Amino acid sequence: MASPAPPKPGIRPLLTFFAVLACVVVAAIVAGVLPRLSRQRVLLAASETVAQQKPVVIVSPAHLAPSKDTIDLPGDLQAMVESPIFARADGYLKSRKVDIGDRVKAGQLMADIETPELDRQIDQVRATLAQSQAGLKELEADIALSRANLNLSKVTLDRWARLSAKGAVSKQDLDQKQADFDVKKAQTDRAEASLATAQETVLASAANVKRLEEMKGFASVTAPFDGIVTARNVDIGTLINAGNTSASKEMFRVAKITPLRIFVNVPQTYVQEIHNGQLAELRVEERPGQIFPARVTNISNALDPASRAMLVILETPNPTGALYPGMYAQIRFAAAKSKPLLRVPGDTVMLTTNGPRLAVVGADHVVHFRSVTLGEDLGSEVEILSGLHPGELVVSNPSDSVQEGATVEIRTR
Repeated sequence: MASPAPPKPGIRPLLTFFAVLACVVVAAIVAGVLPRLSRQRVLLAASETVAQQKPVVIVSPAHLAPSKDTIDLPGDLQAMVESPIFARADGYLKSRKVDIGDRVKAGQLMADIETPELDRQIDQVRATLAQSQAGLKELEADIALSRANLNLSKVTLDRWARLSAKGAVSKQDLDQKQADFDVKKAQTDRAEASLATAQETVLASAANVKRLEEMKGFASVTAPFDGIVTARNVDIGTLINAGNTSASKEMFRVAKITPLRIFVNVPQTYVQEIHNGQLAELRVEERPGQIFPARVTNISNALDPASRAMLVILETPNPTGALYPGMYAQIRFAAAKSKPLLRVPGDTVMLTTNGPRLAVVGADHVVHFRSVTLGEDLGSEVEILSGLHPGELVVSNPSDSVQEGATVEIRTR
């Protein structure tokens, strides 16, 4: 039997090369696949663990609102009275006694006005008054003379009338005495009328003198009430025009800051909680830790159609002047609740197409969705009118993992 033919010399190395290459490929595949399979097993185990874990939720108990609630609203501080001070006399500012920020008392001198033109007018009307008074005295002397002549003419007429009745004198002589009496009577009447006119002229001149002297009194500018000077627009030598026309300039502005008024716009929701005489607390950021008392003094009793808010005015005594007009304040009202309502955090409410809902967690840690009726939105909290009971736990910011009937782990705030 013939023996097999020996392999060709060039084939053995080639077979060896392919065998080694196959081993390398197999080793590479094994090295790449095994770690991947290991990671897949780890991930599968982790996902199974996660699937078995319960979702963790943050819960808050529903609680009843306090019987006395507080309402915080912004307010503006304004002076009780703030008046511009205008001059009542023309002239030049002679001296200035106060400046911005000075506190003044009612009647305190604030400035002096030099009034040369007014002074000359006063001199003129005084001279006119003196002239009228002298003319009056002259007329009084004339009328005294006229009355004396009239009395003499009357006596003479009566005497001649008796003589004429006895036939001692002629009728012509009696007529002459009667005519003389009539002339004296007319002269006396005219003198009395002139005297009355002169008296009226004297009174008018005296009134004009008094008017200008009173106007001269306005050359001293005084404070109309106790307050603080908030503006000064004139200085020594400034030309002053009387009145408040376009040519006039406001000299000072005085504000009465004891007490102060606070203007607050109360939203329609809280209108029924506000009444006259109600006490409130006032706070300003610039006075940390301080609470100032305030009291409601006026209510507009009408709502602004644009903002649906009602204007309420309060007063605060401000005895030390720590508060200033124009400050921004926070007013806190205390409102009594006839029937306290349930409240929950605002982030627990879900607004759905079926209305507002809450995710409620029972004692068995199972989630159930509950439809509720909302009341007043207080910002951080919301009132619940129906659909919830005190003490029930509601979920804050429920995620997609919180489903109906899901079992969860709870955490409190």
